[in-house]
Amino acid sequence: MRRFSILVSLLVGVLIGAVMVGQVGSNTFAQVATPSTEEFAPEGLTFAVLGFGTADQLPATPADFVLARVTFDPGAGFPIEASDPSVTLVSVESGTLTFQVEAAISVTRAATIAAFSTPGFDESAVPAPEEIAAGTEFTMTAGDSAFFPANIAGEVRNDGQEPAVVLIAIIESLAAAAATPAA
Repeated sequence: MRRFSILVSLLVGVLIGAVMVGQVGSNTFAQVATPSTEEFAPEGLTFAVLGFGTADQLPATPADFVLARVTFDPGAGFPIEASDPSVTLVSVESGTLTFQVEAAISVTRAATIAAFSTPGFDESAVPAPEEIAAGTEFTMTAGDSAFFPANIAGEVRNDGQEPAVVLIAIIESLAAAAATPAA
């Protein structure tokens, strides 16, 4: 069991180091980019970027961090509540989802994400995230990701004929959650 704990600690350290390396420098897209896998992945490990986004502000601590896989059946969806204090990173595994939110969103398309998982990638050839204006309906397909800030209204739905599967990473302030009245 101790060997497993050491391996997990090493893996977490490597991932944190990768994030820190990517955050050094100015706020331009190219300098915040994730380094190639050759720079930090020990032999025998494969590191694949699934999504990324930039948060202007994170929730107050203490905060819960949740990672979930959600499957949307065809025709399924739900409203996004403006009173939701959490920030969310969404990565589409399969299918297509349609979003409409009342805030500007950056969608990182699959081609951009795949480039960061390619050893020795050329940052100058990587497409920038797509900027979506507030209130604009947009779709995300397999490999796309987007960061959704706190307190935005909108909706998400599966208009397709096949299930859509997404990974959702949520950070929610426990203090804000306690202060938000239950529906």
